[in-house]
Amino acid sequence: MKRVLLVGLVALVLPGAALAWDGTYPTGDASGTSIHIIVDDSYPVDQTLPQSWATYLGSLPHGSELSLLTLDLMPLSTVESNKYCGDQSLACYDPETDTIYAAPEDQLDEPPAKEIVTHEYGHHIANNQKDAPWSAEDYGTKRWSSAENICARAAAGSAYPGDEGGAYSLNPGEAFAESYRVLALQSLGQTPSSWEIVSESFYPHAKALQALQEDITSPWTGPTVRHVHGSFGNGSTRTIGVQTTLDGSFAAQLHAPSKARFELELYNRGTLVARSRASVRFEICGQRELTLKVRRLSGRGSFTVDVSKP
Repeated sequence: MKRVLLVGLVALVLPGAALAWDGTYPTGDASGTSIHIIVDDSYPVDQTLPQSWATYLGSLPHGSELSLLTLDLMPLSTVESNKYCGDQSLACYDPETDTIYAAPEDQLDEPPAKEIVTHEYGHHIANNQKDAPWSAEDYGTKRWSSAENICARAAAGSAYPGDEGGAYSLNPGEAFAESYRVLALQSLGQTPSSWEIVSESFYPHAKALQALQEDITSPWTGPTVRHVHGSFGNGSTRTIGVQTTLDGSFAAQLHAPSKARFELELYNRGTLVARSRASVRFEICGQRELTLKVRRLSGRGSFTVDVSKP
């Protein structure tokens, strides 16, 4: 589920009447990250409990988003009654507060507690990344969602971004969190437990896992822009090939001489999809190559096309 436990950093002992005890704990990662962990007061004050969780989280594939996390450890009954989680929840993530709520104990006939929290940490990664024009929380991170063709699947009705109800098994946000669980456990040399909560059609292939790893180590920050220069002396058309490895918003802006009439055309597999004397836009949704054409209607001179792509 999309709600995460808040993780803390050094243990701060509170009076026995308090509802919880908490602190900040070092994760032991290479960046020296510490996290905030809260422990329900039904557990005896024992610093080895939150520290073991901080160390585990530090061992998972992560970026700077780890420092934003709060882990809130509580009995399963409290997880289920938590307003963010709900009945029959084993853990959940609150994207507004970057908090994971979870029980620290393994439950009978359920995946290990650490695997469950690993899934929730996948939501935390997505919540702190961009996948414009979509939400990474709903679609997954940019490279992963492109590798898994989430945009095309959503358009075809075989994926339902953000659906926490009847189409939960086809929710790519949940599939991303499960894919992260697979990646994380493989990185620890462990075999993940069964793949059950989302459709087998989302099970990550090697390319998807590589894309996910790249999203973690080098998050997508926004579109790239290149400037293509050309000119017309003779001839009527100049062609620009565009490789589109990621899904998202494409735009091209034409700058032409004021006394000339040039036109910009955009083609997808030979089909004209946009035409303008100023700019064209297109939503890349599985296409991996587009073609721009600058057409001279009258006049001569140099031109520049600003090409923006994910």
